[in-house]
Amino acid sequence: MSITPITIGVPGGVAGWKILQSRKIADFTAFTKDPSLQRDVSYLREKLPTKLTAKDLLADRRLQEMVLTAYGLDSQIGMNALMQKVLDSDPNDSGSVAARMVDSRYKQLSNALNYGGIAIPEIPAVPSSATIQVEGIRQGKTFESFSGSFGGVKVSGLDLSKASNRLELAATLQATFRRADGGNSHITVTALGGKLVFTDGKGRGGATNFILVASQGSTAQAALAANTAGSVAVPAQGGPAVSKSATVEEIVARFTQARFEESLGETSETLRKAIYAKRSLPSVTSWYSVIADRNLASVVQNVLGLPESFGQINVDQQKAMLERRMDIADFKDNAKLTKMLDRYVARSSVAEAQALASSSGIATLVQPIAWGGDSFTGSSAAALFSIIGVR
Repeated sequence: MSITPITIGVPGGVAGWKILQSRKIADFTAFTKDPSLQRDVSYLREKLPTKLTAKDLLADRRLQEMVLTAYGLDSQIGMNALMQKVLDSDPNDSGSVAARMVDSRYKQLSNALNYGGIAIPEIPAVPSSATIQVEGIRQGKTFESFSGSFGGVKVSGLDLSKASNRLELAATLQATFRRADGGNSHITVTALGGKLVFTDGKGRGGATNFILVASQGSTAQAALAANTAGSVAVPAQGGPAVSKSATVEEIVARFTQARFEESLGETSETLRKAIYAKRSLPSVTSWYSVIADRNLASVVQNVLGLPESFGQINVDQQKAMLERRMDIADFKDNAKLTKMLDRYVARSSVAEAQALASSSGIATLVQPIAWGGDSFTGSSAAALFSIIGVR
């Protein structure tokens, strides 16, 4: 799958940066409604929940590219052996492959998908039950009313005067409890010999405060003979999280953001890196994570005035120097981070415009004006102003 940049329509430089500060991705409708993006998102939502092993996920090249792109690990696309070890890492094991990676994005991905997490299967519900011994029912001499709770569902003052036998009692009680339970069929009431047996398949609790009032002159009697509370089901825990809608939507959001930044880079690499840094730096807790991520490293080095050759020295030396120049906790301070990125955009935009001017051959466009002329003409003027406009 090749990612096709989508036109966003944001100018470069400080002007573009100001626009990006005041708008969300949803505001760029040409981007969000792009057919290629919508197809990718639909594919992700459909296929990811079916990939219950890391091997299955990696075998789907299109899906692999989208998931790794979502976590900024697109450079690892196709590195299946390494990525399977990362994805199969136990998030709670500090010695796992994902945990040992310097770049924290590997651990974030491992945690999100949780392929290597301990899986505890679902514990099924133990049904609740209650048995009432019923005696002395005759035609016209039955029970007048019923009140009580079963399975956490309460019934009050139920009219039983028209139920002349145990089968009719059971049917009336069952229908009433099911209506009170929101129309669900978890509760059943069965006539079994001289007994009425209540069962709740969800295991939500036994009988409480059962009261059957006999009609006047009736010999009908009822007594609670058995009562079992049961227990509700315990959902499965751990294991792959790809079947959870929250996980899928988180990856959809990350992928959409990555695509937005990719397309933004078609206009300005400076703006792409600035937006990426804005969302990534607040979660950074180690300078090694900054150093390992070349996009973040280039932003920080630019702001601190460090030369390009800085990235070639020993990583421990880089860490020590960065610690002396800046407090990593500043990334969590929105005011400080905003000021830092404003400075980065201002500096880098100038360099970007100069590089563009040089690569575009602007010097050849600025020809001496003909004697008596007072303006640029045609394509030369248009090209010149398009380059200057980037500044």
